[in-house]
Parts: sequence; C-alpha cells; structure tokens
Amino acid sequence: MVHSWSSSQAIVRFRYVKPVTKPVSLSTHPQESSTTSGRSNQFPAVLISLSSPAVPPRASASSSCSVAMTERTGHNPNPADPEGLRLAVSQQGIMLGRQADALSQMAAVQQDLFHRLDGMTQTLHELTSQFSQVSSATVHTPVVPAPSASGVPSATENIRLQPEPFFGEVEACGGFLLQCQLICQQAPRFYQSDHSKITLVVNSLRSKALQWAQAFLSANPISHLSYERFLGEFRLIFDQPRKQEEATRRLLALKQRNRAVSDHVIDFRILAVEAGWPDVALKGVFYQSLNEQIKDHLCSQPEARSFEELVSAALRSDVRIRERQKERGHPAPRLPTKSIHAPPIDPGLYAVPSKTMEEPMQIGHSRLSEEERRKRREAGACFYCGAKGHLVSGCPVRLNFPAPH
Repeated sequence: MVHSWSSSQAIVRFRYVKPVTKPVSLSTHPQESSTTSGRSNQFPAVLISLSSPAVPPRASASSSCSVAMTERTGHNPNPADPEGLRLAVSQQGIMLGRQADALSQMAAVQQDLFHRLDGMTQTLHELTSQFSQVSSATVHTPVVPAPSASGVPSATENIRLQPEPFFGEVEACGGFLLQCQLICQQAPRFYQSDHSKITLVVNSLRSKALQWAQAFLSANPISHLSYERFLGEFRLIFDQPRKQEEATRRLLALKQRNRAVSDHVIDFRILAVEAGWPDVALKGVFYQSLNEQIKDHLCSQPEARSFEELVSAALRSDVRIRERQKERGHPAPRLPTKSIHAPPIDPGLYAVPSKTMEEPMQIGHSRLSEEERRKRREAGACFYCGAKGHLVSGCPVRLNFPAPH
C-alpha cells in the first residue's frame, strides 16, 4: 500500500508492507532498539521521498490535528497504525525541509561574503599599485611650477624681484647694481640669458638713466649685446670714476662731532669699505674721528688691540656717557661770551669784603639810583665804573688795575 502526505515544506510518500510476524511497538530506549535491530525483516519497510511542492492547507491541518490527538492521549504511535506512522514521517520531513532551507540560506550568505571579500582584496591591490606608482613618480620626477598664461613666472620669488628705481644718481649706482646682481642669483632660471638681465636693469631705470639706455640700445641692439658690455658702459656713465680716492678723502675728513657713536660708525664703515683700507689703518683714523668726550672716557679703559675692539669700546663709552647725563639731568647751558643785553645780575652773587665794598663811598662815589642801575643793566655796563665788557667782580678800577682801552 502506498500513501502520500504533504506538509508546508515537503511531500512525503511511503509504502507500507504488512508485517509477517506480530507487530512490534516502537521504543525510545536503547535496549529495545538493539533488541529489535536483529529482527528488521519483521518491521514495515518505509520508503521516504522529499520533494519541493507546497503542502495544501488540508494536509497541514490534518497533521496538526494528529499531533494534538497523540499529545492528548499520551501514547506512542503504533507502528502497525498507518496514521501514527504517517504522522511521524510527516514531522521528520518537515524538520528535514527546514534544515535544508537553513543550510541553503547559510550557503548563500557565505557565498556572498566570499564575493565581497574578493572585491575588497582586488580594490586594495589596485590602490596599492596606484600609490606605488605615485610615490615613484614623486621621487624621480622634479616638480616644475607651470608658468602663467602671460609667460611671466607666477612663483613667490616674483613678488619682490624688482630693484629700486634708479634715476641716475652717482651715489646710488653701486647699490642699484648690487640689487640687480642679487635678484639674478636668487632666480637664476629666469635670468639665464644676457637679454633677460639687461631687461631687468632697463625696466628699473628712470629719468636721465632711462634716456641714456634708450640712446645706447638704439645704437646697440639688445639681441647682439652682452650683459658685461652693457654693465661696463653703464658704470662708465653713472658710477664714480675715482670712487676709492673719493672715499679716502671723505674718510679722513669724517668727524663724529655731536652725533651718537652708532651713527658715526655706520658712515665710517661705508667709507672704509669703499676706500679698501686695512684694519690697522682704520683703527687710528677712527680714533681721531671721535669727539674729545669719548676719547677721555676711552683713556680709562684698556687699550683696544684692533679696529673692531675700538669700535665696541667707543659704543660702550657713548652709552655710559649718555646714561650719566640723564642721571644728572640736562647740562647747564653755556653762557655766551659776548652779549648785547646782559642778563640782570644780583650784586650779592659777586660780594666782596665790606671794606672793599665801602671803597666807592670813601673815594666820593655815591650809590647808584634805581634808574641808573636799570640803564647799566640793559647796557651791560659795570655797576662800579660804568664801563662795558666786565662785571663788578672783575672791574679793573676796583681792583686798581689799569682799565683796558
């Protein structure tokens, strides 16, 4: 006899063969299983096949009803009972179907993870290759900034790469050429040709210097002109022809006077470089150029052995003297040697012994009135004899000296 049932997961078909001997009940104990294993030919032969078609609702209801009935009765299914056997086989078929679905889902998820891992591995390999190529290109390839559209470099070195304008002053020629030289050294790739160097100089010329460049370049095309020749002609016109001799003359005539030593040193060093004198000669010339106050202060210090030591000592002396003047306050102003209007003088400042002061009265002189004293004070005359050019303290008449004529 062949029976078939369906569940929600599989269709179970089996064939029931009537036992030859008496029916044997199923047992869950191991002893009973081992006892009945020797008589397997007496049990029904069950053929189970699983398929995927869905189970109609009617079969599911029947199965659930049978299970409920079995649980209510509390008896194990009888192997000889086809309904109980069908119920057991149906339950196992359902469980096997669920496990098969779970295994299928796990296999699908695992396969998806493998695909993703392969993609990530490939992406990482590609990124590593690209990074290696970029690193090798950075090491072996020099970085060259791209020029701007106008052809003029747009790097930061072009921000202040222009010398100060030159108007043709002889004193400023050396400094202007020095600026041009430093610019060419700072940006050599922009000023490699003679044409670019000459252009740099000409672009900074103004006034009569630009007029000379215009006349010179009209007679000597810049395409056939070397920078050395242009520089030589430029110095011949605007540089001092006897610069060293002129610097020597100015160096010997330079004096500190009332200036600070720091200001004096700046002018002295400039002329010393232009004159080209050695330190031995500069030491003596610098000492003679200092004022007397600095020289007096240097006498109390150890003697300098070189020009640089003398400069440092003079700077220290100047600072100390100025600090001392600030501590004492402003120095008293010098009195003029000659003055048309002498300031009012208090007779008490030039007091002499009483015997001497009474001498004018003894020889017949009377005291001066207030009007006479005011006139002599305004005229700068002596209060004693009335002559000009001296005061009472130095009056030759009072001191019995012959009056100057």
